[in-house]
Amino acid sequence: MRNTVFWIFSLILVWAAPAYAAENTIVTLDQVIEGALRKSTGISQVHKNYENKLADGSEVSIIDNPELKTDFERDQGKSGTGVAMEFTQPFKLSHLTGARWRYADMLRDTASSEQQYEILKTVNETTSLYMRLWLLQERKKLYETSARDAESMSKSVTASASKGQTSLAASHLFTADAEKLKSDAEAIGAELRQVRTELGKLTGSSFIHITLQKPQFGKVPENIDTLLAFAKDRGNLRNIVKAQVKTAEKRVSVARQDAALPEIGPRLLYSRLNNGQGYEKAYGVGVQLRIPLWNQNDAERQRANADLTYAKSQADIFTAIPPEETISELQQSAIAQADRADAYANKILPGYRKSYELTRSMLRQGQIGALEVWQIREKLYQTENEGLQSMAEAFNARGALELELGGKLEEIK
Repeated sequence: MRNTVFWIFSLILVWAAPAYAAENTIVTLDQVIEGALRKSTGISQVHKNYENKLADGSEVSIIDNPELKTDFERDQGKSGTGVAMEFTQPFKLSHLTGARWRYADMLRDTASSEQQYEILKTVNETTSLYMRLWLLQERKKLYETSARDAESMSKSVTASASKGQTSLAASHLFTADAEKLKSDAEAIGAELRQVRTELGKLTGSSFIHITLQKPQFGKVPENIDTLLAFAKDRGNLRNIVKAQVKTAEKRVSVARQDAALPEIGPRLLYSRLNNGQGYEKAYGVGVQLRIPLWNQNDAERQRANADLTYAKSQADIFTAIPPEETISELQQSAIAQADRADAYANKILPGYRKSYELTRSMLRQGQIGALEVWQIREKLYQTENEGLQSMAEAFNARGALELELGGKLEEIK
């Protein structure tokens, strides 16, 4: 149940705190996640909620403090003082049946699963921001590089036109492209600053002079049984809701038991009294009952039943779709998006880049016109953007699968 928590916090022990102050520092995704786990206010809130729920478990299971009543007595006209003592230990019926301890255990287990899930969400949120910033960084580089290339092509076309090898009209297309790409790069820079600020707030570090390294993700497992076995005991929403139903049921049981019978307080009695001729000692036992006449634990029973009704309504949503179906769908989506991103990186983009190089060479040799080069270049530019977007979509599909499983795919062995 706590594997993900252990894995995540092991990052803190393994990675040193990232030093982001130096200019042109290259930062990895792992370092950024480590910073978020150290300094994120969201993680602090997760820990706070977890400790509060552990405290709830302790409060539920703890037995009320005993009462000790002591009286000192002295009969009029007699010497010596006697003492009478009563020791009472109150118990609720749910203490005696063990229902409170079972409820407390479920509270703690549920809190652990919820903490695991919330930490995973923070890791995925950090990764998502990292991906957004990396994509903006790469897109800005692409636009700036493409703008310089467009300017270079405009000069080449002008030179070719002066020799009568091509039309001068195409040079205006490249010039306009260069200006457009420069403007787009500036707009991306503005968005980049916003995302950089968001990531800085999340991790407590400045990213002004930072270059993000391309994130690397392992292959999505293709065996559905492996994923189902991994998800079975993880802190995912499906398991959390099941645990919340069980916890609510145990709370209802405790509330009903404490309403059925009065609070029971076994008593021990001791007295040492002066009878005028010496001291007499007496011992005894008794029971103190708090009779549920006006208050039959009504408020707590109402709250407990409301919690149970809500938890069951949440569980019904997951019951309608079996985990095999949901995980399989998300798995196939993640695999397909990862394959698409790989295809762009390894097959599609290399082909377009080679085609563009060849057409430029043919233009210089006067074998084709500048307009044809511009069309190939426009297609390459569009495909470069699509390749970057395919990486973002592959990550989103991967993140959705991880949240459904309740853990990172890197944890699967």
